[in-house]
Amino acid sequence: MLILHCLNLKVTYDCTNNCNFCFSSYLKKSNVNKENLKNAIIQGTNAGCNELVLSGGEPTTEIETLISLIKLAETLEYKKYIIQTNGFGFAHNSELVNFVDLVSKNKEVCISFSVHGHNAILHDTMSRKTGAFKSVKSALEKIKETDCKIYTNTVITSLNINYLEDIAQFVLQYSPEIMQFSMLHLKNPNDLTVSLLDSVLAVKKLKGRVNEEILKTEGMPYCLLHGMEKCVGESFWPSVLDLYNKNENYIKDFNQLDYGMRQKLDICGKCIFNEICTGVWKEHFDEFSKMKIRPIC
Repeated sequence: MLILHCLNLKVTYDCTNNCNFCFSSYLKKSNVNKENLKNAIIQGTNAGCNELVLSGGEPTTEIETLISLIKLAETLEYKKYIIQTNGFGFAHNSELVNFVDLVSKNKEVCISFSVHGHNAILHDTMSRKTGAFKSVKSALEKIKETDCKIYTNTVITSLNINYLEDIAQFVLQYSPEIMQFSMLHLKNPNDLTVSLLDSVLAVKKLKGRVNEEILKTEGMPYCLLHGMEKCVGESFWPSVLDLYNKNENYIKDFNQLDYGMRQKLDICGKCIFNEICTGVWKEHFDEFSKMKIRPIC
């Protein structure tokens, strides 16, 4: 089994959608030096990276850059590619679809779609973009016809928390490899914010409805998903993550706990999953600390 060492690159911070729950929306007007991205890919392979995640913003707004970065990585040691997208470029550019399909003949290529609703009313409302659902649906249909693998990610908010089963049923028709439901994490809570407990309970309702090999979460620790531990998405992440960030710094072995983005309780040290658990987002730590958590032994 290939041990994955991932490099995550932000191709652009611009985006065709305007989600007000996006944690990087404040960077939307930031410029990204394309040559520095190429240098980061080379630095990554020298550091041992073999998986490349291309994200944003919306990376498919920069199709020429996206293709050139993958072509460069193909000359190096990368074995797997993940493109995180709202579907825009794949819906509207056949060259990009054909390119990723060609690459997928010899490498693992995963297209990770943001799907926040099961219909246009909900998805477009959350994306704050008319036509966003039509775009992602078209992109899903096109990628399903390729050899690429389909991932999806749904951020749980007050608008869609009661529709997770509907969203799951919509996604299942595209035979996803991964269907992830993620905790909303914002520095300043707003009317979209939902509690950690309510989010966990909503995901648990999918047990038996979505294969647990497919169903994944983000921001929900093992103790809260007891009995569904294989659904903790962080355990599916690469063993090592390198990050090339907005300040053009190459960060080796990036860890969200070390950078204070997540937190754990002292009692977590007694849990059998402690070594691999990444805790909860710091925004949810107060709630988590009051839950009278019992470590899994």
